[in-house]
Amino acid sequence: MSHKKKLHPLLHKPFTGSVELLPPQPLLVEFIDAHRLWGFPIQSLERFVLEENPQRQDNSAAPPEQLVLIYPDARVLLRGCRLELMLRPLVSGRVARVHAEKYLGSLILEDAWVSEIQVVPRNHDQQLAGQTETPALVKQP
Repeated sequence: MSHKKKLHPLLHKPFTGSVELLPPQPLLVEFIDAHRLWGFPIQSLERFVLEENPQRQDNSAAPPEQLVLIYPDARVLLRGCRLELMLRPLVSGRVARVHAEKYLGSLILEDAWVSEIQVVPRNHDQQLAGQTETPALVKQP
């Protein structure tokens, strides 16, 4: 029987006890845009769409990809590169916070890069009426 210390893949430290506790799964995913911190329950993600960034047609310097996350109360638009790397952790509830980073400087090249976050709340009146139209973009001050 081997008495080697085991490493848990999430904790990266030796396990020496008889009971091992895993870190709690976050209940909300947080999105930090230029003006605020938004939080949405992880389990309320209805659907997502990964597509080419439509803004790139007019601006070749714009990020190449766009990930649209649909929640009951809002649409969250993430723009950047390698966003497909976020999908598995996102839908399995392992993403706790997404922060937009304008420049790639300090980021690891093998990771997803989010350069822009835009949260578009759904119109409260549309929700009450049961309509599920795509909300109009809200201009932020």
